[in-house]
Amino acid sequence: MLKIALVGVMAILLSMLAGSVKREYGFLVSLCAALLIFSFGLGKLRVIVDELRNLEQAIPLDREYGEMLLKMVGIAYLTQLAVNLSRDAGQGAVAGQISFVGKLSMLFLSLPVLKTLIETIGEMLR
Repeated sequence: MLKIALVGVMAILLSMLAGSVKREYGFLVSLCAALLIFSFGLGKLRVIVDELRNLEQAIPLDREYGEMLLKMVGIAYLTQLAVNLSRDAGQGAVAGQISFVGKLSMLFLSLPVLKTLIETIGEMLR
């Protein structure tokens, strides 16, 4: 975590310095830093996936639920990254639309779980 914090602070300083020369340079520095920090996170993703597989073996659940959860987390992180980059570039309207579509994507992905939940509740009420 210390590495990530240092990269973030250095990126902010470099972005401010480069942005004073030309705004596009500051944005490029921010983009490179975001991708570098994201790559650090990908290493930890392997540990999370392994733990989810262990949990899946311990608890008899459908594999599709675990995959769905990972997809939703991925959508959330990618949406947040795109929103932050868009806002940093001064594109608030684009950031809002990316956020909206990300939320719709997660809702669409969760529809099978919602359907199963409603069916289960319906069976219990009968």
